Amino acid sequence: MDDKRTLIAFLLVGVIFLVMPYYYEIMGISQPQVVPDSVAQARRDSVESEQAAKKQRRGAQVESKAPAGVSSTPWRADPGTVAGESGTVSGTAERLVEIVTPLQRLVVSTAGGDLVSVQLRSYDRAHGGPVELLTESGQGLVLTLESETGRGDILDLGDVHFEPDRESLVVEADGEGQLRLRADLGNGQSVVKTLTVHGTGYGIDVGITLQGFDEGTVVFAHWLGGIALAERDAAQDLTVMKALAYLNESVIDLQVDEDDEAELQTERGDVRWAGLRNKYFSVLLSPTIEARHRVVLKGRPLVDEPFRDYEFALGTRWGDVESGEWQVLLYAGPQMLEEVASYGRDFALVMDLGFPVIRDIAKFLLHVFALAYQFIPNYGWVIVAFGVAVKILVYPLTHKSYESAAKMQEVQPKLAALKEKYKNNNQKLSQETMKLYKEEGVNPLGGCLPMVFQMPIFFALYQVFSSAIQLRQAPWMLWVTDLSLPDAVGIAGFDLHVLPLLMSGAMFFQSKMTMKDPKQAALVYLMPVVMVFIMWSFSSGLVLYWTVFNVMQIGQQVLTNHLKQKKLAGAAVAVVRK
Repeated sequence: MDDKRTLIAFLLVGVIFLVMPYYYEIMGISQPQVVPDSVAQARRDSVESEQAAKKQRRGAQVESKAPAGVSSTPWRADPGTVAGESGTVSGTAERLVEIVTPLQRLVVSTAGGDLVSVQLRSYDRAHGGPVELLTESGQGLVLTLESETGRGDILDLGDVHFEPDRESLVVEADGEGQLRLRADLGNGQSVVKTLTVHGTGYGIDVGITLQGFDEGTVVFAHWLGGIALAERDAAQDLTVMKALAYLNESVIDLQVDEDDEAELQTERGDVRWAGLRNKYFSVLLSPTIEARHRVVLKGRPLVDEPFRDYEFALGTRWGDVESGEWQVLLYAGPQMLEEVASYGRDFALVMDLGFPVIRDIAKFLLHVFALAYQFIPNYGWVIVAFGVAVKILVYPLTHKSYESAAKMQEVQPKLAALKEKYKNNNQKLSQETMKLYKEEGVNPLGGCLPMVFQMPIFFALYQVFSSAIQLRQAPWMLWVTDLSLPDAVGIAGFDLHVLPLLMSGAMFFQSKMTMKDPKQAALVYLMPVVMVFIMWSFSSGLVLYWTVFNVMQIGQQVLTNHLKQKKLAGAAVAVVRK
């Protein structure tokens, strides 16, 4: 390395990666921990056992869903007596209504008029079949009614019969369709639920109409049972899974760990949305009308660690619904910036893109990322192009850093002489040192400031490559088959991650090229080894980017050395001519 400031720069990069897990913990994200297959399988077996009766009742009409990572015990009241007293026909046989669009497959049960399956047809699970957002025990859009005062029974419509106006619905890419379900509760009371689906998006327009209820009735739409696991490594979903809401211009979230107690959070105000998320997918409910709404978030750890259960509910006072129909938008789809931003409801805030400044840079990079894919239809090569482009973009800054480091190296003998001359007078030493810097045109911070200016870009890139759904199950070439996971080459039963080794190799050669002081040799050998351990479990997309960036660093160092030698040669010729 040229001098101590370059050494500090390398240490700073190492520190950034070391503190990254704590940064993400502050942001509500944890670094993935491997969940043993035996634990995951035990959880799946447990859920299957718990839900055997329910699946038997539903029969073969609902296709097998993803192994549930979480299950639920609803916090709703038992509706049996209430439904009976209101005259609901509890013995009516349950039927399932299938809704199919180019992007989704929904299954609605006439028992409660709730969703029992939400599949995303454009995304596959690691173990086959489309991604399912509802767990085995899950139910979506379950309605409850209660008094505004909190007195009296809660009318749970989860098992009340809703009669559909059709038995199935198929919507083409350029169309839309509507399913209407009606529950007659007796005594002049009824509830109508309508679902309007669109062929071009993941948003579902939901309308709720009450008849025969007073204005003080509070209607809640619940999502029960959490959001299902979708990734091969359960830890990818579990470490970021949470219930959250955006209200009163602020995002609140609820996330529980294995050792936590069950948590319940209730809020009121200007609610933009509430929902659940896992690594790459979200379920969000957003009210369409402008009125005060209520939000309930719930989370609890399950016996089968490290699995957790999350639920949420969105509610409003019926008297505040002036149109006669409570309208909400249900978004059940991927956390893709272009998709969530198209609804204009701040859905993009569900994505973990960092602090405000980092988030803005990350959103810009995601747009560029999507644009680049239109010309380079392989995300691996898009990342390579990103590495080259970012290196070119920050070249002036890094070149300035190298120049500053070189100047500092040149004045080192003079600085040493000043330290020896004024070793007993620190004040005079500081004055003379600053005078020397001014005479030689050296900025003591010139080597570090360019690195500091680059940090927001590097943090934003980290966010992008860590959370971009575009990298999910996206191959590059050869052994890299999923850019969202660590690359792996199986050798004697051991998964060897090749990209971290290549990245550290490039870092080693670049360090060797710049090392001037033999005392720094230990660091040249140590830092690449440290980086291997740091990057070992990172996604292959992120490591690929850093590998390309380090290779470009070598190229820049070669160019810098060439220009330096050329400049020295020119200076020598000028001296000879004189």
